[in-house]
Amino acid sequence: MSRSLIPSLNWLRVFEAAARHQSFSKAGQELNMTGAAVSQQVQSLEDSLGRPLFERSANRILLTPEGRDFLPTVQLSISAMESKAAALFSPQRIQRISLQASHLMSMSWLPQVLANFEQANPGIRVELWMEGAQQRNNAPDLAIKFGEDPDLVRHSGRLMGLSYVAMCRKSDLPRLTSLEDLLKYRLLEMVPHSMGWMGLLNHNFGPMRAHSLKLEPVDTTPLAFMMVSQGLGLAIGPVPVCLPLADSLGLEICPLIPVTPGPGNYYLEHPANQPQSAAVLRLEQALHEAAQRSMKMLAVVAAE
Repeated sequence: MSRSLIPSLNWLRVFEAAARHQSFSKAGQELNMTGAAVSQQVQSLEDSLGRPLFERSANRILLTPEGRDFLPTVQLSISAMESKAAALFSPQRIQRISLQASHLMSMSWLPQVLANFEQANPGIRVELWMEGAQQRNNAPDLAIKFGEDPDLVRHSGRLMGLSYVAMCRKSDLPRLTSLEDLLKYRLLEMVPHSMGWMGLLNHNFGPMRAHSLKLEPVDTTPLAFMMVSQGLGLAIGPVPVCLPLADSLGLEICPLIPVTPGPGNYYLEHPANQPQSAAVLRLEQALHEAAQRSMKMLAVVAAE
């Protein structure tokens, strides 16, 4: 059996601390050792490896080229061991639950909501599954669904209804003072939306002629918003769910078109015949509370 070049793993921890601090004495303070003991263990590691890891002078130490090359591997190895130990042996094991949602919900409204939830519940991690992104063998613990059935307003798991607005760049606002101004723009039409430009404009301005609109179909709202941010047109935004994404891209609600109530509701759905854990029920409550806050904020926007 060949001789191990590193007979003591503790030498690696001592070496890493000394390299990070560039000081044997400071490494000793961190590890509750004397500087001399740190120096002795580093020397033992160097003797075993057959190469110096530090250049020593009277008042300082510097890594040799071999030491600089060796340090990242040591740091990654120590970090990997500590992470695995925490996952396996931590007194508080992390409970993972899965939540499935649409592209827009996953990319806009949910990230901050889930970040707040995990901060308030450090023992729970939520795995966010985007609809259609990956085929999975099992059902999610909880799913956010969208439907247009009017009866969904009475669904026990209803999160929120939708209204619709026109989104533009902030720099476009001075040029959007009339309907005629708006009709000069390319109007990005999200194919899945039940509320399109014809419906939105008819509702607010009366019957429109389809040939007067510069309609261009787009697959998803996030893609449409990215195009708007690059000056490629205007898009319809379902609120309140789209507002975080719009804000991150620097988009604004076009005041020409008021917040317009439309069809559709988001609601929560559990897998059939599967008991719900306390963590899932806690997440469900947090989603309902966040949705209520979003709807109240939307009411303020609509009143402005």
